[in-house]
Amino acid sequence: MMNVLNAAGFMQMLANVGFPIVMTFYLLFRFEKRLESIEKTLKRNKENRRNNE
Repeated sequence: MMNVLNAAGFMQMLANVGFPIVMTFYLLFRFEKRLESIEKTLKRNKENRRNNE
């Protein structure tokens, strides 16, 4: 395992692990926004169908 007690080891670990973590959170956040949009659209459609019946 890499020695993270020194600055070089910490920077290497951050480069190897940090970037994928940041990208994962970014993509999950974008995905969540899209899911919320889809949910709002489905609710609106459900209400429109209910009102038209």
